[in-house]
Amino acid sequence: MLLWITLTRDSLDSMLKMKKLSLKASCLCGGIELKTKGYHRDVHNCHCIQCMKTHGHHAAYTAVEEQNIKFIKKRTLKWFQSSKKGKRGFCKKCGASIFFKSIGQKDIHISAGMFNRPVKLKTTMHIFVKGKLDYYKLEQYMPKFKSYPKGGK
Repeated sequence: MLLWITLTRDSLDSMLKMKKLSLKASCLCGGIELKTKGYHRDVHNCHCIQCMKTHGHHAAYTAVEEQNIKFIKKRTLKWFQSSKKGKRGFCKKCGASIFFKSIGQKDIHISAGMFNRPVKLKTTMHIFVKGKLDYYKLEQYMPKFKSYPKGGK
């Protein structure tokens, strides 16, 4: 039996950048521990003003469907409504910035540095590059976008 599926170029590109993984993550103090499963988006470096202020540098995020996160511990998890469109999850004890969640979206963005090794993801682009500060340079070979690329959230 053959099954024909029609894909747009954007959906095909997006699918090719997803990796099926099971990963473990935690904050610095261990107050938040979690496991992720399913498809993970490759890492995007975000240079928006909110990420710069939250992380003290650009943020490196992967994304998974929120239903694919299982918390082992979350007693120190707090949420901050950072804008009308999103909220950020962090550890109230050690201050680790862990999540970004767009309101109304099923995906949640997870700081890539929270994962235990090996991660098996790679950084594929820079987003919101207008917010980049002048103390560091971006790789010439990596794609750069003024906002989210089409199909890239």
